[in-house]
Amino acid sequence: MILRLIVLCSIVSRYYVLIEARVNDPKSKEHSMTAFLQTSETALNSSSDSLFDYYVLSMSYQPEFCYLHRHEMFSGCEKPNEFWKGSLTIHGLWPQRRDGTWPSTCSNEKFDESTLSDLGRERFATFWPNVKVSMGSPGFTSFWEHEWTKHGTCSGLTQDNYFNTALTHFLPTPDIVEEYYGRGESILKKDLENAYIHDDDNGDVSKKNHVVLVCSRNGKYLSEVRICVGKNSDGSASRRIMCEPSVIKEGNCDDEIFIPKFYIDNAWQFNQTFSALIKSE
Repeated sequence: MILRLIVLCSIVSRYYVLIEARVNDPKSKEHSMTAFLQTSETALNSSSDSLFDYYVLSMSYQPEFCYLHRHEMFSGCEKPNEFWKGSLTIHGLWPQRRDGTWPSTCSNEKFDESTLSDLGRERFATFWPNVKVSMGSPGFTSFWEHEWTKHGTCSGLTQDNYFNTALTHFLPTPDIVEEYYGRGESILKKDLENAYIHDDDNGDVSKKNHVVLVCSRNGKYLSEVRICVGKNSDGSASRRIMCEPSVIKEGNCDDEIFIPKFYIDNAWQFNQTFSALIKSE
């Protein structure tokens, strides 16, 4: 609480300096107020204090990510791995606090690319891919650099241990996702939640909050799946735990969810249909 008050006081003092400098410019005052509110929210929810209580493991569904960024024609979206159609991949492993805040960028330790080689580049390419950039191209490591800088530096783990922890806790995707891939038919949210129930839950559906479903396009299309993982005293991850309310409320899916397909599959299907029409003439 004291740390957050100090941060807030610092921001307020900076804001008053901005007001004094721009008092004669109405547009600048309006812009300064917006910036102040945005900065305050970020500062109160995150800090460089590395203390945290547990991890959030976030998994992304690449077909939906690629659809949302279809006009950017990312290399991994143009030629996706077949595995990604039926399996979500890692977005990140994020230290989190029970009060809903989280530590961020806790040191200036730079990302070491040798981590990819140490743990296996193919593991990253398959289970934690950077679909924006193809392997070997400039910027290929930018995704993991970001995850390490913002989240990994707060874990207290070495780079190899941090990334290996995330890969080791990779969340398997239930078969129902692949079964409904691109079918255009919705599945019940509760069915997908129940399919994610972990063996440790002994089939108890009351523990469905072990998984948080995040959807895009007005809560209709599966985008991410998040679980919470306990933290050992040395900073390493332990086992799946119930998520706190602050994480649970991030779940925004409708009662019925669609499993999207890669947009490139639509193009392939169109080409096949068009070719068939040409041949039939």
